[in-house]
Amino acid sequence: MNNRELLNKITEKWPVKILSFAAALLISLFYKMSTLEMRSFSAPLHIESSGNLVPASSYPQSVKINLRGENNSISTILEEDIEAFADLNKYSNENTYRIPVQIRKKGSALGIEPLEITVEPVDILVKLENKISRTVDVLPSFRGFLAEGYEMTKQSVFPSSVTAEGPRSNVEALQEIITAAIDLEGRFNDFTVLVNIIVNDPLIVIHGSKMIEYKGTIQQITKESKPSYEVDIQ
Repeated sequence: MNNRELLNKITEKWPVKILSFAAALLISLFYKMSTLEMRSFSAPLHIESSGNLVPASSYPQSVKINLRGENNSISTILEEDIEAFADLNKYSNENTYRIPVQIRKKGSALGIEPLEITVEPVDILVKLENKISRTVDVLPSFRGFLAEGYEMTKQSVFPSSVTAEGPRSNVEALQEIITAAIDLEGRFNDFTVLVNIIVNDPLIVIHGSKMIEYKGTIQQITKESKPSYEVDIQ
């Protein structure tokens, strides 16, 4: 068989041969995909922003990561090497946006093929506002009662205020910050305690120490003196 005859033999019915090859390739691909394994885990959702906008409404703190690939490959991927994040940098005005959840691979997740990664939810609906900060007073809270016949005559809180930072409307609405409950039950002597401050809004950050020093001065009530109460906020 000469070269021309060989060429004619190869190109004979070439559309049928191409379709047959493509079909075989697809079958092979579908088979390979059908044998891939699935692995899922939860990952924290990071908010990335180099600007002045921050979330002003609640959003999922974690998302579900789905990995699809060969079992011996996806089993070696460390969970911390798949990062989920929402990028706020392209937004410049206060408003409510639907922001896509993106995935970043690193470390053990790099160079693995085939690897399909999906995330649930695929986006988050969140209100964005400008970040502001302001000084807010710290007020003590109490539980229980002093011993019978005793009264609090003086108290001090240090520091008496803290700096709160967060979305504009949340910080503007924050009138005061209270401490965890200070136990007064049965006390009859002066005392000093360190106590945490309580911030119920997860979108607000308190700068500096999260603890304050509280001092209380207690004296016995006498018939000769009228009860007095002095507050010393430092």
